[in-house]
Amino acid sequence: MSEVKLEDIVSLAKRRGFIYPGSDIYGGLSGVYDYGPLGVDLKNNIQKIWLDSFTAWDGMYQVDSAILMNQKVWQASGHATGFNDPLVECSNCHSRLRA
Repeated sequence: MSEVKLEDIVSLAKRRGFIYPGSDIYGGLSGVYDYGPLGVDLKNNIQKIWLDSFTAWDGMYQVDSAILMNQKVWQASGHATGFNDPLVECSNCHSRLRA
């Protein structure tokens, strides 16, 4: 069985109308995609399954907060000064993973 690459999946998703490159007619924006009708349904289904797996337990509730926040929030969480998310590279397959 051959290895499936992310580029192949993205290419198929674009051809089938699941996603479209964001701002494509103006040159695009790397890594940003808009969802077509099928993409919206797929994204919503995946999101529902993911949320249901976490909120199925008693006392677990969903919260939706803003990504854009006051700078004091990022300072209090440590993201502004000392945030570090190290990666390691597999010497066999050369994939990068979080340490």
